[in-house]
Amino acid sequence: MQHSYKILIKGMVCDRCILTIRQLFHELEIPFSNISLGEVTTVAALSLPDMTILEERLRPLGFTLLEDKKKKLIREVKALVELVYSGSYDFPDDFRFSDIVVANLNKDYNVVSTIFSAEEGITLEKYLIEYRIEKVKELLVYTADTLPDIAFKLGFSSAPHLSRQFKAQTGLNPSYFKEIRKSKLSYTQKEGNTD
Repeated sequence: MQHSYKILIKGMVCDRCILTIRQLFHELEIPFSNISLGEVTTVAALSLPDMTILEERLRPLGFTLLEDKKKKLIREVKALVELVYSGSYDFPDDFRFSDIVVANLNKDYNVVSTIFSAEEGITLEKYLIEYRIEKVKELLVYTADTLPDIAFKLGFSSAPHLSRQFKAQTGLNPSYFKEIRKSKLSYTQKEGNTD
């Protein structure tokens, strides 16, 4: 059974609005199953970047996204996670993600963490670890960065700390993971040069 996701849009008042929104969703290549006044039913949940682009494209047309306050908070938290753990954030010595949340969202961290857990089914702390480990994998595979460099870029206290977290999440140590990826890449390159 296929899931459907509803996006509420403020400002849709006539059939012409429906046509405008339909055209926008086609332009943005967002698959949908139905569009009615004030509501679009999509076939998949929109990613954070897609929601941001949609919001930016709706505004000049006179429309705005109506979001549940909790969902908006989750989106803002995930945007902060992406910003902070992009690999280019300058981590201060006394860095704590909770301080960033409080400073940027003007909300108590415990409240944000509780809402995040209830809505996402995972604690914010666990989400942060999983996000950072995925970023570590990306940097191990696609860059020549050393483990200490990656640890520094992603705010780990040290390369051994990163290694412990990586092993706990993936069951592999980072160097073994990188070797597996290298061998797969080497194999696919050899397969491609068989003529």
